[in-house]
Amino acid sequence: MQRPLEALLAARPVVILDGALATELERRGANLRDPLWSAKTLIEQPGLIRAVHLDYFKAGADVATTATYQATFGAFQRRGMDREAAPRS
Repeated sequence: MQRPLEALLAARPVVILDGALATELERRGANLRDPLWSAKTLIEQPGLIRAVHLDYFKAGADVATTATYQATFGAFQRRGMDREAAPRS
C-alpha cells in the first residue's frame, strides 16, 4: 500500500497543511447553519469546496484536510437522500 504522507515527509522536513475549511467557506458566503455543517456545501456548492482547496494549494499547502465528519450515510439520509445517492454527494 502506498503511503503518500510518508513519502512527502521523507522528501522534506516540514509539510504544510491547508487552513480552516469551514471558516473559509463561511468567509466566501456559504451558510453552514445545518446539521451537515460544511458537508452541506458538498451538496449545494461542490465547486466552492474545490476552490477553497485549490487556493490553499496555490498558497503553498502540501496537504488538504477536510471537514466531512458529518458526511455520513445517515446524515445525508436525514436530509432526504436515499442511500444510493449519498456516496455521490
